[in-house]
Amino acid sequence: MRRLRTLIVIPACLLAAGCVATQQDMLQMQSQMDDLNNNLSSMQKNQAELAVKMDDLSRNLNISSENMKDISTQMGRLSGRLDEIDLSMNKRVNAIGQTIRKQQEEVATALLPGKIYNDAYNAYLNNNFDGAATGFKTYLSKFPAGELAEGAFFYMGESFYLREHWQEAALAYANVLEKFPNSARVPAARLKYALALLKLPGDKKSEAAKYLHSVIRDFPKSQEAATARDHLNKLSPPKQNPAPKPANPGLKKG
Repeated sequence: MRRLRTLIVIPACLLAAGCVATQQDMLQMQSQMDDLNNNLSSMQKNQAELAVKMDDLSRNLNISSENMKDISTQMGRLSGRLDEIDLSMNKRVNAIGQTIRKQQEEVATALLPGKIYNDAYNAYLNNNFDGAATGFKTYLSKFPAGELAEGAFFYMGESFYLREHWQEAALAYANVLEKFPNSARVPAARLKYALALLKLPGDKKSEAAKYLHSVIRDFPKSQEAATARDHLNKLSPPKQNPAPKPANPGLKKG
């Protein structure tokens, strides 16, 4: 009987022990399931947060893209504006350059007549009469109505006269008399014109004398008038009264 009880107790204990082991396994599995659920929940939460961040990132990228478009548009406008400014500046620079060149040309043009005349006059003063005549002729060919034309004609005549080119000298003096009748150089031009005529071939004495008389008539107190008188006297020396005839020495009154 005791042995039978023992045999009954042993399986019962084994059964109880098996039940305990199974319960622990269940608890452990439950714990693992809970951990797995927690991890899954955490992953889902992280995934949701990641999705939110992705949405934010996508939105930010869209905003950045729009901003880039705006910046690109503004850069395009700025580039166009810079092109306009560059074109405007080029036009202004070109206009300024043209103005400066025009002013330089005007200054050079204004200075050129005086330079040609002064170079010719300096040649005249240095007894370079050929160079002087050429210079005055150049001035008159370029500036026939220039402010210095009167002097150019006169000193061209003087240069030709001193080189004994009588025809050219007479023509230059004639231009002074014709073009500048009120000039202070008229007395000298008339006198020199008359003297040049006297040097020309052919009988020019009558015409020369007419101009010499006009100098004396119109400018009686001038040095040219005195010179004109001297030349007129050479052309027509004054007649001397004949000496009285001596009385016949053999004739006496009774």
